[in-house]
Amino acid sequence: MISDQDYEFLQKHSNVKRVLEIGTGKSTEALKTNGAEIYTIDRTPRNTVDGVNEYVMESEEFWGTYDHRDFDLYFIDGNIGTGDVEEIFERASDYFKVIFHDYNEGGAHKNHDKGVHNYKLVLQYVFEKCHTEFETGGTHCALLECEKL
Repeated sequence: MISDQDYEFLQKHSNVKRVLEIGTGKSTEALKTNGAEIYTIDRTPRNTVDGVNEYVMESEEFWGTYDHRDFDLYFIDGNIGTGDVEEIFERASDYFKVIFHDYNEGGAHKNHDKGVHNYKLVLQYVFEKCHTEFETGGTHCALLECEKL
């Protein structure tokens, strides 16, 4: 679950037009506040915000079934793999952001490895394909900004 500080961090970076969220929750509300087009993938149905494109499935099924593109923000609050990273990059706009939830490097939080693992996986893939900037914020978030070369 995202903290109030995480919610504010998401709102701070909501100057985007198209968002893909992997792992749905309270974050959907924060991402929707600026009127962006939101797509969200989760294994279980959630009570999402009106106007959100919700897909109840694994990300692998989403990538194979739908061809949605030009995302300028990804919010990742689920476990991703190499196939996800390839699709994220392929479907991203030329300048895009990735926010990783449960980023608590070295922390005692039960999910601290998830956000750090996801960040390292994405960074490894985009390292030679993008100019990147990194920052942390909220209580459990990290942001990777990428500009394709």
